[in-house]
Amino acid sequence: MTSPQNPEITAVLQRTAHSMAKGAPKGWQRASISAHVDRHGTGSHGVVYFVTNGESRPGSMRTPEYLTRIFGLDDTSADELTIELVVYPDGRFEAVTSRAIMRQPDEEPGESAVVYVLRPDVRPLDAGDLQGGPTGPTQAGDPGEAVRLLWAYLCKRAEIFGWEPGRMERFEDVLPAPREAEEIEELERQLGLRLPDDLRALYTVADGDKNCGVFDHHPWLTLRRLVSLHHADHWWATGNTWKYHTLDSERSDGLPNPKVRPSVDRPGWIIFAESTGGDFLAVDMDPAEGGRPGQVIRVGLHHDEGPVYVADSVTELLRLQLAALERGDYTCDAASEELWIEAGLPTHHADTADDVDSLWDVVDTESDFMDGESDGADAVAEALVHHMYVTCDAELAPLAGHPTLAAVTVLSDEPLSLVPLQDCRRLYGLDLSQAAVRDLEVVTGIPGLRYLSMRLEQWNELTEHVDRPIGLAAAVLSDASSPATLAAWAASLGGDADDLCFYTGRLPQHA
Repeated sequence: MTSPQNPEITAVLQRTAHSMAKGAPKGWQRASISAHVDRHGTGSHGVVYFVTNGESRPGSMRTPEYLTRIFGLDDTSADELTIELVVYPDGRFEAVTSRAIMRQPDEEPGESAVVYVLRPDVRPLDAGDLQGGPTGPTQAGDPGEAVRLLWAYLCKRAEIFGWEPGRMERFEDVLPAPREAEEIEELERQLGLRLPDDLRALYTVADGDKNCGVFDHHPWLTLRRLVSLHHADHWWATGNTWKYHTLDSERSDGLPNPKVRPSVDRPGWIIFAESTGGDFLAVDMDPAEGGRPGQVIRVGLHHDEGPVYVADSVTELLRLQLAALERGDYTCDAASEELWIEAGLPTHHADTADDVDSLWDVVDTESDFMDGESDGADAVAEALVHHMYVTCDAELAPLAGHPTLAAVTVLSDEPLSLVPLQDCRRLYGLDLSQAAVRDLEVVTGIPGLRYLSMRLEQWNELTEHVDRPIGLAAAVLSDASSPATLAAWAASLGGDADDLCFYTGRLPQHA
């Protein structure tokens, strides 16, 4: 079901289609543009042209800014609107505008996977929730040692920049004065969490570092800023919405006994230092099995593969930085007194493991079966498995009723049966877009299924058996070939009529 056309929006789409057709190369079959608009402007990969040999090529035309007018004319009160527009050589054009359907962000120009968020109130599974707490629940930091190391760090910094004796005799000569003890306690109550002991001790001697960049060139936040940021909208943590979700999007720290939960964001992560580029250092008060409360992690805009483990405590972070200074592993700018320390701290997942595999894949089922090991199936059935890739019935069978299985990606040329999955109580995600399946109707009986990715022919086959898949929060169409196809698919899922509007028309010279 779709909403009726808005004549003013149709006119804007016609104008855009005309510009696309004018810039088309010889032999083109169709031109498409996928854009998203909001109150700040438009964004897209630009126009893509499909030519007679089946290939696609990018066009030189940028996304026209006047598409933002569609956002103003749309009456669904959406925060963001997706626009899919296709124009053909005979002058026909068709388009959809949607508040609930969007291209998956990692799609390249010419690719066609879209996600339809049917239940925005339902959030994707947080992979971090599947892990238990730390086996070593004590903090690794030492409050007294942290204060000593901070002082030693500042003294070494003063030496590097040639400060005269007597210029630094106390913390307040370099750093902002600390708050009163009562203020610290009150701000900690407002935080709703207790700071790790070593970081709390540092706040008793200084309230941040006045943009000095004490912690790995990340300015140390004032305690009030720390509390405010903790309760603010974490705009960088977009991966906890269906729009940015893929079944294997969450990554661990690459270790067999992971230290950090592979979440996008967690209440137990307390940011205490920030860069100017949207990246942060946080103390982790909710670590994974191999971690320690108070460990330091990297999170933020450029860590879309998940948090990165840095050190087991703020104390250890200071120790590593001081050791690098004493070795001479740093560069500096004497005029600005800026210091860049080369302490060898991890910045990305590749720094913590040579081969960073998805958290979910803890059993290599393919090698077990291919090697003919008799205990391969038993290993799968008994392991803490969250996400599995399977290619045949023999690999799928051991997953029957699995207690921890959360997601399955099927890669098969020969048809297989999904029956083993119908009793997997925690299974929320299923990707069948690269699979041949004998019994698609089984998916309607998987009790917790919320995310399903399939090809159009599979969705059409499924809707022959049921009116719509029950309970899905997000549906993915892996081969959305045209706005008309997209509109028909969305209608078959029975979403809100305001979720999508379908437009069609002709260019003036072809009318």
